[in-house]
Amino acid sequence: MKEFGEFERQAVMIHEQLAAGEIYYEARDQLAKLADKLKGHRRTPRETPTVNPVFIVEMHLMMTDGAPQASSVSDDFLADLLVAIQTADGHLRHQVVSWMNWAIDHHRLTNDQLQWLAVQLSQSKYLYDHLLERNSPGVYARSLTLVLLRFVLYAARQQERQIEVATLKRLSNRLVVAMLGEKDLRGFVEGAGWVQTFAAYAGLCNEICADERLNRGDKLFLVAAYLVAYRRLRAPLTMGEPDEGAAFIAQAVKTHPLYARYFIEDLKTWRQEMDKQDPNKPATWHRVFNYRHLLQLLLLDSALPAQVVQAIMEQENRG
Repeated sequence: MKEFGEFERQAVMIHEQLAAGEIYYEARDQLAKLADKLKGHRRTPRETPTVNPVFIVEMHLMMTDGAPQASSVSDDFLADLLVAIQTADGHLRHQVVSWMNWAIDHHRLTNDQLQWLAVQLSQSKYLYDHLLERNSPGVYARSLTLVLLRFVLYAARQQERQIEVATLKRLSNRLVVAMLGEKDLRGFVEGAGWVQTFAAYAGLCNEICADERLNRGDKLFLVAAYLVAYRRLRAPLTMGEPDEGAAFIAQAVKTHPLYARYFIEDLKTWRQEMDKQDPNKPATWHRVFNYRHLLQLLLLDSALPAQVVQAIMEQENRG
């Protein structure tokens, strides 16, 4: 993961400048330059760790037999969970998500455990695992990590002690690098189940931005990075990813005019950028329809600010 150290340092610099109010629209160009450096490369071998069979049995028993309400989840079980998220087994991946949902609903994780999980899941070894390789098994751990982090942040937000701000900022920096470098845009993989990285990125960004302790620059960092990453995608998003993206952007622009103004300005340059692309290349049309899909979904939100609706309609009317 050493190769990502410099990329992360650049992300931190942009994040800090936005948080301090030193830059605004300039963030887009800076993030785009960072994305240019995250070049893809050929797949390399990846070893998948063996999941403890006792963990699978315990997970199943917790959900089906109903362990006593007072029982807690052991730290050893959570350590095994971090191994299990790296599996390519679709059934087990589904079970892990179901268990986390169950554990949150039944309040089985202590706040200390949620804090620990947030720190562990935010590690580069999960978020950057074979990131720059297309269709690598590393995406299974990454996409599941993003989903579980969203659960963890939500659960802690319902308690008296939320996830530490320092953890959230570190996660945001790594999340931005991961979004900008993501090469795997598969939706559903036979045998492995759902991947949907850009649905998971948007969902986690939305959850982070729900934290009122972060300032607007912290949140604009995620909005700007998501838009830069989305507009550069060279493959179609067809399995619900734009829905999550629209939910994230809509929530942001409804929260404060700062995000709305940024999005409106971004729309103008986005369309100008597409008009310059080669119409004979499939990637151009993938980008066009990803763009239109996102805008159409945004228009379904009746609470969208009027100036945002107007900006979208102006772009749509250009044909």
